[in-house]
Parts: sequence; structure tokens; C-alpha cells
Amino acid sequence: VDESELKKAMRRDTILVSVQYANPEIGTIQDIKKLVSAVKESDNAGKFVAFHTDAVSACGTIPVDVKDLGVDALTFSASVMYGPKGSAALYLKKGVRISPQIEGGIQENYRRSGTENLPAIVGFGKACEIAKDEIVKNGKAVQKLRDRLIAELPKRIEHIYLNGAWENRLPGNVNFSIEFVEGEALFLLLDAKGIMASSGSACASKNLKLSHILNAIGIDVAVGQGSILFTLSKFNTEEEINYVLEEFPNIVERLRDMSPLYSYFLKTGSRKVAGPGTDFDDHHDDHCSIEKID
Repeated sequence: VDESELKKAMRRDTILVSVQYANPEIGTIQDIKKLVSAVKESDNAGKFVAFHTDAVSACGTIPVDVKDLGVDALTFSASVMYGPKGSAALYLKKGVRISPQIEGGIQENYRRSGTENLPAIVGFGKACEIAKDEIVKNGKAVQKLRDRLIAELPKRIEHIYLNGAWENRLPGNVNFSIEFVEGEALFLLLDAKGIMASSGSACASKNLKLSHILNAIGIDVAVGQGSILFTLSKFNTEEEINYVLEEFPNIVERLRDMSPLYSYFLKTGSRKVAGPGTDFDDHHDDHCSIEKID
């Protein structure tokens, strides 16, 4: 997010700004501290604008300090830090008031009525304790595995493009677009080999359309449909990465042997443009033999 554009977007009637801290699909980590400053310094804003960040993919994965960030509100979840699914929390800075969306009971200091899931809350608390102790160690270990996949897969598979950036990326996030391959077939064959992957975030797992994230960063639909996401954790091993590097290229080759688009490319050298959201341009500095296919 561009802080200058954020400043321009502010209005006198703006009361809330919400920016995702880290994107679970392409791994992008936003500079929330800088964006908070941009909002507070904007001449367009009114007297008080609350800044909220969705830190579900960040908390438990990378160090997060609400005081350092300067946010007014922050949401995070247990599942990302290996806690019970369905348990989440909202941090509110002292003095920030919210109106409840669910009324009736006095639970959560009148902020959200309904009986609390006590076992999940206790499990969430324990997960936070463990994450606090392990976060730096786990981050380094997972990032090492991530960097191996990002560096090695393009050496073994042609026409494969990293979605998102190397820097400011979640330590366990690996997202590639693979030309001339259809995503659903790719996942079926990977699953048959015992390799778990997805085409995007869990929020859109039932949606067969191109991810709105990939669409927003300008990836061509035909290329984006061949996108794959690996979300690595502290439980993954070097041996598993070796297995993926061994099996994945064979699966891609098998699918491309059946692809009419790939056959057309081999005959003509023409392809669809991958789009500005990938490192496509790094692979094709000369921009040769690239054209739109009707």
C-alpha cells in the first residue's frame, strides 16, 4: 500500500482505516507503522481516525507489537499459531470504543454477546505463549525452507513465476504461477503424491474463479489459473522440500504434455503475458515472442 495514496484517500468523514498486515496468499507484509503515521499526518482526515489491521496471518508467524505499530485495533487468530480453529481475538487500544454487532448478553464486556468457547480460549492463550517463545526460531527455520523452494523450482521448471516479492514476505509463503498448466489438475496430481497445496487463501477455497488477489496485481487469467500456494510451517522438514522438488517438475511436465496452449507455444513461440504482479519481466527482459492469444 502506497502511503501517499492512502493520505489522498482520506476524507473529513473517514472514521476507520483497515489494512491487512500480511497477505496469506502472496505473503506480502505491509509497513503498518508507516501507514499509521500517514493516516495520522494526513491533512484530509478528520479529528480522529481509527486504524485497524487484520493481523491474522502475521501474529504467531512474525513478531507483532501493537504499541510499536501504533494501531488502534488489531485482529488475530489461534489457528495460524497452531491453536484451536474458530478462536480469535480483537485488540483495542485503551480509549477506543466500538459498537457491538451482536447484542443481548454481557459477555466480552458487552462487546459481543454469546457464550464463550472456553476450551478454545484457553487453547488460544497457550498457543500465544508457545508462539512468543518460538517465533524467532521458527521463522528462521521456515524461511530457510521457503527460500529453497523459491530458488530451486524455477531451475527445474520453465515458465514459472513468483507471485509477490522476495522481501517483506511471510516466512512460510510460496506462491507461483505456472504457465500452460491448469490448477485443479495440478492439485489432484500433487494430492496423489501426498503433497498438500492450495490455489489461494482458505477464505476462497471453494471458489474456482481467479483469486481476487492475483487479479488485483494484474496477473493474466490464463496464467493465474495455474497458480499454486504452499504454506510452510514449523512441522515441515528438509526431506519434504526435497520430495516436492523431485515430484513437482514431473507433474508439471505430465500436464504440459496434454496442454494445447503449451503445444501452441512450442510451435509458435507465442504466449499470454503473465502480468505485472509476477517476476515475468525478469525472465523476459527482451520481451520477445509475446503476444495475446484470442
